Amino acid sequence: MYNGCVARVLVAVAALAWGAVGCGQTERDPQVGFQVNPPVASSGGQAGAAQPAAGSGGQAGAAQPAAGAAQQGGSGGSSAAALGEAVAECQHYCEQLAYRLPQALCEDWHRQGWDPQFCGLSLPPDCPGYCAGLYAALTPECAATLPQVIACVAPTYRIQNVPKATDCWLGECRDLLFTMTSACYGLRDKLDAARARWDASGIGDYELRYDWLPDAPAVVEVRAGLEPSVTPADASAWTVPSLFAEVEKLLRQPGVAPNVAYDAELGYVTGLVRQQGCGADFGVVGGVTITPLP
Repeated sequence: MYNGCVARVLVAVAALAWGAVGCGQTERDPQVGFQVNPPVASSGGQAGAAQPAAGSGGQAGAAQPAAGAAQQGGSGGSSAAALGEAVAECQHYCEQLAYRLPQALCEDWHRQGWDPQFCGLSLPPDCPGYCAGLYAALTPECAATLPQVIACVAPTYRIQNVPKATDCWLGECRDLLFTMTSACYGLRDKLDAARARWDASGIGDYELRYDWLPDAPAVVEVRAGLEPSVTPADASAWTVPSLFAEVEKLLRQPGVAPNVAYDAELGYVTGLVRQQGCGADFGVVGGVTITPLP
């Protein structure tokens, strides 16, 4: 957790299903429970901090963004000019708001298994030093997503209305937030590590089972060099590589982030959920098991 972590007060009856209640461990989602900050000092919030706004990155009372959010084309890094504009915009909001962005999101946009690059950093207390140090610590892919996110969520951190229990926290910003999550929250590193574990296992022939009907799984037989066969015939013929590819596709899709569980020993995907917007998450596959075949 980052320095000066803000104490949290639970004000809804239900905690998030994926996160433990506590600083840096929960996403504020009023559909299932939300939290508010007391006005205490923090790198994510300073003394006298305004309370969060109702459910979205609305415009009421918003600080005006500095011109020119950083953009990244393709897989290349941000240009020096764009990076300078991103640092300047970060400094603008740092000077205008009681909360430090994006580090306030370490507490407010966090689920179990997420590992944001900008959390846990020890940064200077002054705004120029904070913003320069922040962007210096990020990958270009992550840095390119942050200016739009900061500009979108800043109004919510400026005004003082407590969100209603029926509100979707930061609803207008969720496409940007999930895009940022795929870029900044360690999901690609976890995918790469899982692929490496599977490759190291040397398994070529295997049976893959996953949840299909309540009383019967789908069964896929995979043999090296052959097309996989699946029972029942109308089920998807998932393989370990095709599940990795599905995770990769969701990581690249704007406005979406995958929630993935991997087998700790072999690395294959055991469950995959598509996260998007304020609606219910979409389960892609679950209950995956692998049995090597002779």
